[in-house]
Order: sequence, then structure tokens, then C-alpha cells
Amino acid sequence: MKSGQPSVDAFLERRPEFLDVGKLAIAFCLMPFEREEKLYHLDDPRRGGDWYEYLSVKLNSSFEEFGENRLSIITFNYDRSLEHYLLNSLMNLHGKTPGECRSALEQIPIVHAYGQLGEQPYTREAAQPYRPDRVEHAVYAKTAAAGIKLYHEEAEAASTRARELLSRAKRICFLGFSYNPFNVDRLKLGTSKLDLSTTIIGTTRGLIGMEIDDAKGRLSEALGGHINLEVSVGSTDNLHILREHMFLG
Repeated sequence: MKSGQPSVDAFLERRPEFLDVGKLAIAFCLMPFEREEKLYHLDDPRRGGDWYEYLSVKLNSSFEEFGENRLSIITFNYDRSLEHYLLNSLMNLHGKTPGECRSALEQIPIVHAYGQLGEQPYTREAAQPYRPDRVEHAVYAKTAAAGIKLYHEEAEAASTRARELLSRAKRICFLGFSYNPFNVDRLKLGTSKLDLSTTIIGTTRGLIGMEIDDAKGRLSEALGGHINLEVSVGSTDNLHILREHMFLG
């Protein structure tokens, strides 16, 4: 806060001597939010579902055909809430073992551009536990921190995989994305631009006027194609975009 920087990442970029303890602090602060009960809203029927639930419904198929869903996910978050939600959905919907469901979920590419809480992908049995008990945070925080990459650190393997997935996509949706120049740069396709027929949409909650135009310009430069950022407000902006644009035909 006293550094005048908007994020821990920005501070650590200029104070690398605090990098290790900074990552440890990030992990320790984020781990308590990996709470399974927060993924479900059984206590508030007025919500009418959320975008995790909506996505899970749209991925509906037989268990054997789950991996044939044409979906790839690129996330700039460290948490594994979406993976955990989908894993739970598969286990409870199909009555399969955790191992069988992990294997099925691995067929849907999920790329963490800046790593995740833990070195092993969440679909693997040896992955960092999802929301360990508070008393265990000190035990797991070091392992969780080891999987974190800050935006100024090298993460070329994840960036390359993300660009490969984007280059093949026909419909791209940015949900809750800030269009930070560092993040957009991770997705830059170079000479391999997207086809003009590719649909690109996204939420712009919190952005206004020239900020939205600036976001469109960044994506146009990085991805090419037709950039159509939908202005959406309210607590269901991600759900709104998915319902209106992502699962047509």
C-alpha cells in the first residue's frame, strides 16, 4: 500500500528481494478462499445459478464423451475453483471415482497463465489440496507458493500453450478480464493472426469510455480479427455474456 503500486505483483517487480516472501504471502492469503461451500449458493435461491453452473450444464454429455466438448480455458487466476467445480460435477453427476473424473477433466485444456496454487495441475492426484484446513495453511503455503508466477516472470510454456489454443478458436470470450497490457501481451499471436470470422467478446465491467476503446485496441493488436467487447454490468456479467454469445447453434 505505501509503495503506491496497485498490486503486490507491481511491487515485487521492483523489489525482487521480497519475491519469495511475497509469493508465500499471496498463497497464504488466497488459500482460505478455496472453500468448496463458496462454489454453491444453496442458501440464496434468488441467484438463479451462476456461470460455473451454466458452463457445467452446457458441457453436459455422457461421461465417455465429456472430453469431446470443444472448450479450452485460459485463466490468469491462481485459484483452482473452476477445476474443483467441474471435478465435483463429474463425480456427482456420473457416480465415477475421483481418478476417473480427473482423467476425464484432463481432456479439457485448462491453462494457468501465471501458474496456480501448487506445482501440480489440480487434475492430478498429487496436486495441492483444495482449501486445506486453516491449521494446515502453514504446512501447504510453501507448496502453494511454488506454483505461482508473477506477471514479470518468465512463463513461456503456459504462454505458448495459451497462444496455440487461441489460434485455433472460432469463438473467444474474456470473462472478468482487466485487459492489462502485461496480460494481453502473454496472448499475442505474432504473425499468426486469427481469422476475421473469429468472434471475440468480453466483459468490460468497471471500464468506461476511452478505457474500453483502449482495451479493444490492445486485443486487436494482439489477436487481430473483429473485436466486439460487450459492455455488461451487474453481478451476473459473466453469465450474461455466456448466455448471449457463447453457446449458439
